[in-house]
Amino acid sequence: MAWRVARSLDVLLRQIDARFPDRNRASDGAIGDADHQKRDSDHNPWYGPGIVTARDFTHDPANGVDIGPFTRELADSRDRRIKYVIANGMFLDAQSWQWKPYSGRNPHTTHFHLSVVADPLCDDTSPWDLPTLGGAPDDGADGTGRAEFTTWGTMVNVRQEPRLDAPVLTSLPGPTRVRVQCQKRGDLVRASGLSNDAWSFVPALGGYISNIFIDHPDPWLPGIDEC
Repeated sequence: MAWRVARSLDVLLRQIDARFPDRNRASDGAIGDADHQKRDSDHNPWYGPGIVTARDFTHDPANGVDIGPFTRELADSRDRRIKYVIANGMFLDAQSWQWKPYSGRNPHTTHFHLSVVADPLCDDTSPWDLPTLGGAPDDGADGTGRAEFTTWGTMVNVRQEPRLDAPVLTSLPGPTRVRVQCQKRGDLVRASGLSNDAWSFVPALGGYISNIFIDHPDPWLPGIDEC
């Protein structure tokens, strides 16, 4: 059967290899072995036209890939492509974003496992925005006029333009890390007793989010250029 790995996981692999070219790859893996093929596993080519939706990445702290902090950064990113993560005997899924004890027979201490969603998002080739990989700081501009922030609320709409009547491109189901490119004035939005007419453009999503749903005390984000 023809198969391939979800493109988002290939992007992460390339980012890690570029950042840590001397890292150990002994426990890296994508498509499952015979044991995986006997059971349901994201390491099998089960989604769409033979797509594998999981990769393993080797623990090698001496050469930059420490799966403890690395997987905590994945959890903090709230990247919409993440389905679940397993590392050091712990499991995190994108429903709760909470770490829980992992009951599987492999505690994943020599590598971490990342599964992405069985959805077209699995092939989203946007770079993974993690501090270990040189991502933006948690708050404020990163020197290029862009910065990373976290949204709050559920079902936050991303619109084509900074207007309440503009088409909705997608909705964020919960708190999500976003990279803001610029901001501009638009329709006034009210929520939780607050009001704000500033909107941020998120290139990875192709649209605008009202700044009222960005978790920052300033209504106009500091250090971010005007669109």
